Amino acid sequence: MMTKRLKIWLVLLLVGAGITAGGAGYMKYQEHKEREVMLEIVKSEEVSRLLDEEINYYNSKSTGPAIIDNYTIDYTSLRRNPMGGISVKLIINNNSRYFIRYVINTNANTGQYESTGNVLSVDLSHYLEKNGVSYE
Repeated sequence: MMTKRLKIWLVLLLVGAGITAGGAGYMKYQEHKEREVMLEIVKSEEVSRLLDEEINYYNSKSTGPAIIDNYTIDYTSLRRNPMGGISVKLIINNNSRYFIRYVINTNANTGQYESTGNVLSVDLSHYLEKNGVSYE
């Protein structure tokens, strides 16, 4: 009788472990799939133009020559924003201390991508102010 109970418990234990492992594997697959979609969106021409416009905004506020020469997208920083959209980090002028985090979202009315928020690093903010850039 004890061996039959032991077999039942072992089978239940193995079934539970299999369900847990399968669920974890599925979650990893979903994360990977979501990341691929985010990469595709951020690498699109539309988002590239949007980010160029955002950077040009800061350059247009400069009292002298453009102070943001270049930017690179930190693809390792891509995250799904809890409020919706994709959070992406731009490294400014090849200096990791100068960065802007943007939230890229889809406009519900037009279906186009838009920047719905940004955060400047403290160092970049000081750099912009030092170079005469006023921003609102």
